[in-house]
Amino acid sequence: MRYRYRLARLPISLFLLLFFSAMNIAAGESIPDGFEGPQIPVTRSQVTRKALANNPSIMIFASEFDSKNEEIGIKKATYYPQIALNLDELFLNTPVVGISLPNETGIPLTLFNPSLNQEISGFGKRRNEVLAARLAKRSARWSLQEARLNVVWDAEIAFDTLAMYQHLLNAAMKNEKAAKTHLTSEEKRLSKGLAILPDVTQAKVYFETASYTVITLSNDIRKAQEDLCYAMGKSRFAAFYAVEKGERENIPNDPDILTAYALEHRPLIKSLEKLDEIRNALEKRAFDENLPTLSAFANGLFLYGVPPGISGAPPNSGLFLPTYQTGITLSVPIFTGMKILHETQSEKDKLRGERAKTRLARIRVIRNVRKAWFDLKTQEKKIALDESRLENARINRNMVEKSFQRGLVDSVTRIQSQAQYLSAQEGLIADRYRYKMIQDEEERQIGILPDNK
Repeated sequence: MRYRYRLARLPISLFLLLFFSAMNIAAGESIPDGFEGPQIPVTRSQVTRKALANNPSIMIFASEFDSKNEEIGIKKATYYPQIALNLDELFLNTPVVGISLPNETGIPLTLFNPSLNQEISGFGKRRNEVLAARLAKRSARWSLQEARLNVVWDAEIAFDTLAMYQHLLNAAMKNEKAAKTHLTSEEKRLSKGLAILPDVTQAKVYFETASYTVITLSNDIRKAQEDLCYAMGKSRFAAFYAVEKGERENIPNDPDILTAYALEHRPLIKSLEKLDEIRNALEKRAFDENLPTLSAFANGLFLYGVPPGISGAPPNSGLFLPTYQTGITLSVPIFTGMKILHETQSEKDKLRGERAKTRLARIRVIRNVRKAWFDLKTQEKKIALDESRLENARINRNMVEKSFQRGLVDSVTRIQSQAQYLSAQEGLIADRYRYKMIQDEEERQIGILPDNK
């Protein structure tokens, strides 16, 4: 999963954090010192709204939906008369209607041929064509909803990743400050003969490691901000700062309810179900080629430019054989080289494949929903374990600190106790945000796209 990949890049340092900051930043809270350049506060709901408004992938699927709407008009066009006008420029030097031209001299003629065709009945052909186009539009609408769902998921993952690094950097900067104080203290103790050189060296390593962690996390924040800009459809970099306000959907705590909801509301499944219906309509349309077609026609014929002596028309009129014809045509396919049979079988095969894809998607959604639910349960236990581990590390650190002040333990033992505490803090922060990212994944899998997003 994507959130696992992102968290895998999180550096695990023994000398990362000294002070554990609060996990939730209240709205309007000032941005801590150390964040380079001006920061732009943004909430989760703001991120998702801007992503839905600006992400180009939404426009891609929206354009596809609009094109499907136009295809309905294309298929319905045969319901209306088809009118055409043919204009031909002729040059004749042969007998016309049994009358030879004077001296066999060629003459230029203009032929006007207006025509009108109106299909009366295709015996179901047009109905199935239009039905398939309408179903394609509905499928495109659900595909658009699925695209919106994925855009929201990308934006929320990017937001939670940025918030996680913010907390880690905030704590790392406090750790760096404390490491500097510790180094200064050891240097003073060395000058007074109360410490040995390895104590100072160990403190320097501690401070340098803490400084390196701050640099690493600062760069991780920049990369997280780039990911957030991408998810929001911004072409220019913006130094966003995630402001958490506890915004989260209330999701039922029952995997069976969640899977039932997903099968009913996930746009991906709805889109595939419409594709099944499309293929079924196209199968019927292919078979309909066996049926006759009944249509009406009307044609006119006006020839301009024939000499009056030949045409018998009034002088200077130029008209010759003005006529028209109307009628009804019944076209019945007799033999088409097995084309209709093969097309019908091809559509049946495609329908079988589409149904298999839909079934596979339903199975995959059920699996992913249940996996996310169990991941949440596992993560809840992991967070409880992290909290217990952190409390034990805090007690141990305080006890070692008191012993150090009394001269009962050395500097190395003191730093080791701090490292254990910092490692526990780091694990708790990361696991709390893993929990949020699993929630993001669960909402995506069950198809939650609130109206306010």
